[in-house]
Amino acid sequence: MIVSNLAIAFGTLAETVELSLAIIMMLGGIYLTYAVQKWADRTGEAQPSSANVGKGGTVTHEERGMRG
Repeated sequence: MIVSNLAIAFGTLAETVELSLAIIMMLGGIYLTYAVQKWADRTGEAQPSSANVGKGGTVTHEERGMRG
């Protein structure tokens, strides 16, 4: 723990500091989730559900993954 008792470190501002830190961490978590989702969407682009269906009427399996 960084500080054992916020009241000693900040006095009457302890509750305000604690609330501010909680809000900052919550917003940081939301932003981190957004950034990871944006990265995941960019990584998994261009994979429609019909990607494994071959042309000419026969169904052929085409390898697909994150790299190709």
